Amino acid sequence: MPPNLQRFLPIILIAFVLLFILPAVFRKSTSKGPSSSTLSTETIAAMTLVDRDEKLFIAGHKDYTSHVADLLGLSPALGQDLSDGVGVNLDVSTDGKTYYAQVTSTVLGMVRSRTGAKEIANGCLVIKSGSGVACPTKPAAKTTASTTASTSTTTTTTTG
Repeated sequence: MPPNLQRFLPIILIAFVLLFILPAVFRKSTSKGPSSSTLSTETIAAMTLVDRDEKLFIAGHKDYTSHVADLLGLSPALGQDLSDGVGVNLDVSTDGKTYYAQVTSTVLGMVRSRTGAKEIANGCLVIKSGSGVACPTKPAAKTTASTTASTSTTTTTTTG
């Protein structure tokens, strides 16, 4: 190596480190796709859409459908949830009167099943906890309290 080039070798090495090594070390990783909170919300919304659309489908066709494509025709918003990483699995009984739906994402898993109009299964599991990730709360059972008012009559007799 010529002597003049040897003097510049440390400078070239420092320039190489500054240009190629340091940016790779300090590069921030960015996540692609929706956040955990958004994905949780989309999973819940997808289950709501699937359940609503299955009820609409049986009203018009007398049977539930086992094809997600049939539900996309009723609710195009379901397509956006599917493109964001929400998966929908459907299964229908041989008589078409019972369906089972499983909606999953990387943060939530949900199942729902109906026979006719009656809901026979409804469950949710948090797969990956995070900020804004939660299963939907079930509405509190309605209780009716009845109160009865009782009146008592007191008779006083004075003699005199």
